[in-house]
Amino acid sequence: MIPLFKSQYSLGRSILTLDAHGTGVQNGPDSIVDIAVENKFNEVFLVDDSMTGFLQAYKNLKDHNIKLIFGLRLSVCSDMHNKSEEELGKTSKSIIFAKNKSGYERLIKISTDAARNGFYYQPRIDYKTLASYWSEDDLTLCIPFYDSFLYYNTLTSAVCLPDFSFTTPTMFVEDNDLPFDDIIRQKVESYAASNDLRVEKAKSIYYINNKDFKAYLTFRCVNNRSTLNKPNLEHMCSDKFSFESWSVNNESI
Repeated sequence: MIPLFKSQYSLGRSILTLDAHGTGVQNGPDSIVDIAVENKFNEVFLVDDSMTGFLQAYKNLKDHNIKLIFGLRLSVCSDMHNKSEEELGKTSKSIIFAKNKSGYERLIKISTDAARNGFYYQPRIDYKTLASYWSEDDLTLCIPFYDSFLYYNTLTSAVCLPDFSFTTPTMFVEDNDLPFDDIIRQKVESYAASNDLRVEKAKSIYYINNKDFKAYLTFRCVNNRSTLNKPNLEHMCSDKFSFESWSVNNESI
């Protein structure tokens, strides 16, 4: 099961940092680098919503000979130049992993184009533009379990029509005890079987222990300008987005 860490650079989405090993303060935020070093990881999958934390992650992990596998989680739509409410209903998330230095450079160009030319509430890229930057030698496309085209098409009124003609994506499946996990997993497995795609088990990690969920929820509420009594956050009903949960599940596989 692949641990997909998210850092503080995905603003408001994680309470994990990329601080150097051993530099944290007592009762302060936990570091992904500390987790990796203390658990003797050879590599770390980091999936962030921006490129901002890449260099810090790369340097601090490299100091301990840990390989960084960096993925940019980005909104992908049918037409990035169409800035309308209708186009928002055709938008979903994808994860683009860099395989090497050239892949990192391509990610920078993709991210810049999405922010500069496709921005509408958030940075966006369309499939045609993404294909123009694509190289199988440098990049890998993965479809997240949450916020994917299948997720939105199944649980909302969205009509997301992906175009994967330029590559063969990998589909992620997760189980975080959310009530709709089984529904989405069935959709993913069916789509993957119909299109001869690989499915990988994964776990999104936003905090270290299950007991940290309240701190995480508080953090999300602060960013959302809401309260714990009325957080107004979708699907905040599971404490399993933790490293502890990944550890328990990974040992049972």
